[in-house]
Amino acid sequence: MSDLFGLAFPFFGLILLGYFCGRRVKLPEAGLAWLSFFIIYVALPALFYRIVAQTPFHELANPAFILAVLASTATMSLLALGVGLWFRKGNIGEAAIALTAGAYANVGYMGPGLTLAAFGQAAASPAALIF
Repeated sequence: MSDLFGLAFPFFGLILLGYFCGRRVKLPEAGLAWLSFFIIYVALPALFYRIVAQTPFHELANPAFILAVLASTATMSLLALGVGLWFRKGNIGEAAIALTAGAYANVGYMGPGLTLAAFGQAAASPAALIF
């Protein structure tokens, strides 16, 4: 239990710190949009590029792993789409949002960091491939 707490606390601690900073200093919404843009389109791709570039090709070209990732992502996408269509009575627009949330979720924000913290550098390549 203490291992789990020690692993997750830094991430949630940063979220809590960001919340308190946001309450203290009122930033315009445009500034927050640029921060989100920077993280998603600049910082994370650079991190994953560095990880993949340093990984030997034979570790990246693992057909069984790639097929498992594709199959699980497609399965969750179809399941989320089905649930979205069911609960939203056929509204495809809202079901598409459910699909995105069901297939992507928080893997881009917390997944890679938690994976690397839990499994070490050996998990860097699979985490980058999944993302």
